[in-house]
Amino acid sequence: MRIIACALAALSLAACATQPPVPNARPLNASHIATMGPTAVTVSENNTGIGKAWLAQDSSAAGASQGMLGVLISAAFDAMMNAGPSRRAGQAADEIAEVMPVDTLNTSLVENLTRQTAMPGEGVSLSEVRLTQRRTAPLIINDNVEVSTNYLLSEDATTLQVVFNLSYTNPELPYVTPYTFEKAPPKSELSGPLYRNTFTYYSRQLPVPFLTPELRERLIASIQDSARDENGALPAEGTDAFKGMNRELEQARDDNLTKAEIAIFLTREWSKDNGALLRAEVEQAHAFVARYAVIDLNRTAIPNLNGVDEVVETMADGRTIRRLGSGLMTGAYVSSPSEVGSFSTYGNAVAIAQVHRARAAAQAVR
Repeated sequence: MRIIACALAALSLAACATQPPVPNARPLNASHIATMGPTAVTVSENNTGIGKAWLAQDSSAAGASQGMLGVLISAAFDAMMNAGPSRRAGQAADEIAEVMPVDTLNTSLVENLTRQTAMPGEGVSLSEVRLTQRRTAPLIINDNVEVSTNYLLSEDATTLQVVFNLSYTNPELPYVTPYTFEKAPPKSELSGPLYRNTFTYYSRQLPVPFLTPELRERLIASIQDSARDENGALPAEGTDAFKGMNRELEQARDDNLTKAEIAIFLTREWSKDNGALLRAEVEQAHAFVARYAVIDLNRTAIPNLNGVDEVVETMADGRTIRRLGSGLMTGAYVSSPSEVGSFSTYGNAVAIAQVHRARAAAQAVR
C-alpha cells in the first residue's frame, strides 16, 4: 500500500510539473469592454517612495550545512559584510526622499491619470481617479481599475525603474480563462481579476563617472562621513563598524568603482537642483502608464507565450514603448530609453528612506 501511495504521489507531482504556464496579463474581451464603459480608478497610496536597490550577502545556506554553529557564524559574518552597503543604500534613499517625498509621487500619478478622464471615448474610459490608503481599505475594490506602484533605483543608481501593476475585478463579470487545457485548468485560472497587466518604465541611464584621483579622494571622504555617528566620531577601532569602514576604504583606493561606489555620486546627480532630473523622469513614467493603461484596457488580443516583442511607439527622443511578446510577462508594456550603456541590476535587497519607513509604520497601526 505504501508503494502504491508513493507512486500516486509521484504521478501527481509529475502532473503539476507539466502544467502549462499561463501569461500574467489578462486582457478584456469585447463584451467586457462594452459593459464596463467609463470606469473609476483607485490608485493605491504608495508609502515607501523611491527605494534604493543593493546586493546583500547571504551565506546562510553554506552555514546551515555546518550545523547550528555554522548558522551563527554565517549570520554574524553576513551582518558585518552587509552593514556598510546597507547603510549607504539607506543614506541614498534618504537623499532621494528629501527631493521626492512619497506624497509628490502619489500626486503626480493621480494628476496624470486624471487628465485621461477629460478624454472619454468608446469602450473603457477613466471616469474618476481616487487615491486610497490600502492599509485601511478593502483588499480588493470592485468595479475599479486598481493601480499600485513600485519605484526603485538600481544598484549603481544609473537607472530609475518604475513598475505599475493594474487590475480590475467585478463579481458580476467573473474571469473565465481564454485558454484551452488538455486537462483541468490550473487553479490560478479559476478566479482572480478580470483584467491584469504590468507596465514598466526605465529612465535614461546616467553616465558612470570616470575615476580620477580627485574623485577617489571624494569617495574616501564620503565613506568616512557616512560611517560617523551622530556626534561626528568615526567608529571605534576593533568594532565591526570600524572593520567595515576599513574594508570600504580599501575598495575605494583601488582602480575600480563598484556599483555601490558609483551610486554615491549618481544619487547626488538625481537629487541636485531639487531633484529636477528625477522629477522629469517620474512625470514621464506617470504619463506613460496613464496613456497606455487606457489603450490596453481596450485591447482584446490574447497573449501568446511564444510570440515576439512589438514596438508600439518610438518617441521623438528615441524612447521606445514595447509590448512583450513571449514568456510569462507577454502582453506587458515596457518603456525604455534609446541608449543603454550597460545592464542595470537591482540586487536582492531594498533600502527605504527613514521618513517613509516611519510613514508606513504609522499607517500599519491605524
